[in-house]
Amino acid sequence: MRRERLRFNHWRLPVLAGVLALAMVAGLFAVRGITPFGDRNLLIGDLGTQYIPFFTDFTRLIHGHVWDLYNFHQAFGGSWVPVIAYYLLSPFNLLLAFFKASQIPVAMAIIIMLKIATMAGTMTFYLQEHWRTQRPFVMVFGVAFAFSGFVALNFFNLMWLDALIFLPLITWGIDRLVVSGRTGAYFAWLFISVLTDYYLGYMTCLFVVAYFIYEVTADWPAGQTVRDWLRAQRHLFYRFIGASLLSVGSTLVVLLPTVLSMLETPKTQSQSGNFHLLPTFGLEFFSQLGVGSANYLQRLNHGPAIFVSSLVVLLVVAYFGLPQVKGWAKARAGLFLLFLFLGMWLRGLNTIWHLMTPPAGYPFRNSFFFSFVLILIASSAWRLGVSQLSLRWRWGIPLGLGVVMLLGSALIPWMQTVTQSDYYASLQPLNWPAIITSLVIVVLTAGLLWVGRARPVLLGVVVVIELLVNFSFALTGVDYGSQRRYAKAYDQSVKRLQPMTTATTLYRIRNDTPTVAPGFQGHYNPYNDSMWLGYNGTTAYSSTISANTISMAKSLGLYTRNERRLSHQGFTPVTEMVFGIREKLAKTGNVHVGSYSGMGFAVGAPFLNLKLSSNAIANQEAILQALRPSKRAYFMPVSAGHDQVKAIWRINNHPTNFVYNHRWHVTPQATGRLYLFDPSSSSKYSTMRVNGHTVAPRMFTDGNTSLINLGEYRRGEALTITYASNRPTPKSLEVATLPASRMAAVHQSVAAHALTLKRHRGHLRTAYQGTLTATATKRWAYLSLPQEQGWRITVNDQPVKTRTVLGDMTAVPVTPGRNHVVVRYHVPGGVVGLAITLVSVSTYLIFWYRKRL
Repeated sequence: MRRERLRFNHWRLPVLAGVLALAMVAGLFAVRGITPFGDRNLLIGDLGTQYIPFFTDFTRLIHGHVWDLYNFHQAFGGSWVPVIAYYLLSPFNLLLAFFKASQIPVAMAIIIMLKIATMAGTMTFYLQEHWRTQRPFVMVFGVAFAFSGFVALNFFNLMWLDALIFLPLITWGIDRLVVSGRTGAYFAWLFISVLTDYYLGYMTCLFVVAYFIYEVTADWPAGQTVRDWLRAQRHLFYRFIGASLLSVGSTLVVLLPTVLSMLETPKTQSQSGNFHLLPTFGLEFFSQLGVGSANYLQRLNHGPAIFVSSLVVLLVVAYFGLPQVKGWAKARAGLFLLFLFLGMWLRGLNTIWHLMTPPAGYPFRNSFFFSFVLILIASSAWRLGVSQLSLRWRWGIPLGLGVVMLLGSALIPWMQTVTQSDYYASLQPLNWPAIITSLVIVVLTAGLLWVGRARPVLLGVVVVIELLVNFSFALTGVDYGSQRRYAKAYDQSVKRLQPMTTATTLYRIRNDTPTVAPGFQGHYNPYNDSMWLGYNGTTAYSSTISANTISMAKSLGLYTRNERRLSHQGFTPVTEMVFGIREKLAKTGNVHVGSYSGMGFAVGAPFLNLKLSSNAIANQEAILQALRPSKRAYFMPVSAGHDQVKAIWRINNHPTNFVYNHRWHVTPQATGRLYLFDPSSSSKYSTMRVNGHTVAPRMFTDGNTSLINLGEYRRGEALTITYASNRPTPKSLEVATLPASRMAAVHQSVAAHALTLKRHRGHLRTAYQGTLTATATKRWAYLSLPQEQGWRITVNDQPVKTRTVLGDMTAVPVTPGRNHVVVRYHVPGGVVGLAITLVSVSTYLIFWYRKRL
């Protein structure tokens, strides 16, 4: 009976903290009508454009009981492993099995609420065990962590929330290591943290090194030298290092393939300037201590989100003034905070924290570690009691805090004037209601804390209200979607696409329809529609897209807004043929692509030797010439005439980047579709017209490169192209006609040697098979498959080596006559990663059993 009571007490406070946090976040969602309490869903930010499509596609994969680890639904295809490793490995995602695909946004809201509640529970558990206390007020600190500024601003980046759940458990494991020398809890929770989110897991590894040093130095005997201390603690250091390495090594079955794949992405291409030790923010850092310091509209650019309530900040400062706290403890705490502060403040250190690459939006992703340590120190001050704090400290702390918070906010406009930086521009206009609210709460909290005896219940209520107010401010500007409209649009799109998504023939689809767009409140670009709806597409928005894929697409005229986005804007019959596109989805119905020639075709040596330049029209001309040599050009340049240019420096009293307004007279030299390409990225396409008719692309591509379809015109027809540019002449523009008859001739030649791949799906592996006829002059098979180390291709039952063509596509040697081609995919690094994982786990278990770890 006593054993049961102790076990109940052990979990009572964490469970109550979780229930309180769940009630708080559920209340916030219910008041705003967010699912599951209303029609508003969280089709917002990257959750709406990336994560929900990924979760939907992954759920489809699981429900199909097929583990095909190559995914043709993203861009032109890519490994599933990095997407799974970064976004999908949270244990909370098991709940998705209980939801229909159209209800995934509802599941996301529920998972977010459960994660925030669990976060409060694990933090409460850690503080309870760390301080060996059963005092209920520890729940307040746990809830403060769950509703910290980082969570309020990033709750919709839900894969990051797992790191905050497991961080308290990892530090609890370190506490046990320091006290008892046993590493089981630390090994297990670090393994789970790194496995579920390797990105923040990497940051956690940096943090635990500092935390371990902070803890192990707590009992440094007075007068002992560093050498003697290290000698005395060496066995503890060995255990920490061994358990850390073996724990991370145990994750390599997933992480090694992920690392090998991520090395191919543009995010790994860092610049030396990112490592300069320059400050990233100023005194506005202190404004982050108050409520409403940032909101959803500022999610891509804001200061360090370190908010954890006024009570925590007051107690942290008070800790350094408490006479019962030893000087060594204060020094350790101060150095710990300084270490974490410098990791945010200095650009070079901040880059190291962010896996050697500055974040593109959502900055200071390591700020929650600072919040964690603030709460740790504050809970220590509360445990020791603040009654001995001198009067000077009691009223100097809130006064000083109020001054720096107010000064930090007031200096933002002046800093924007001085620096002209996007960062300071994003912090404006100042949220004066939030600033005043913060100052009032600081005064109220200080009064409850310093005047007379501290009032735990009232302080707890004030903290809860403050956390809810801050979260409410953070939700300002959220453009919620409609779950009812989304579910209807999703079901309709799935039904329309079913004949294509269930086909066994491998081909790609171009989608120009809005599909699930009715579920969004704002504008929606269908980058990830193919993952959302389960078809083989051509677009993507993800951090896992290969740099070579982006470079190739850009060279062939496709619009790529940045290294994470690949669009459907800029296709021609040439690129539709090269990328195996058979169907185009339009509002009026499905359109068969006339240039479709299978997922590959026989080619000769000239095709293999093509080198893409920065000119998309020239590159496509070279492809056509390699496929069917001709003395005449396929893309016929226009005859350039007179250009009238007028400089306009301001539009609507605002300076413009496109000063020169052109009226350029041209004459087509052939009948057919006319294309324009500007390799200099100097043109404004959104206002471009031909003979007064707008030819602006659907996507906003101004100041970028994209092949622009100007329409069909007859030979000799007089055309006037009206456009704006930042160049005074149109010399950089390439404008040419692709006659339909000339393209048809190339298609007829290629189609005679086309490769149609059929999918043969198994539970653990999928194969794609087809036949291709080659000739003596066409001894290579071009495959519309992005080059991957994992391809295992056989031709007539013989393995062949792949070769890269067009910068990122695949070619294999074939023999004259009929060739049977089989394509399979093996995850690169999978076998080696599995071997390292098995060795790491086995080694740890042996050492653990022998009590050496």
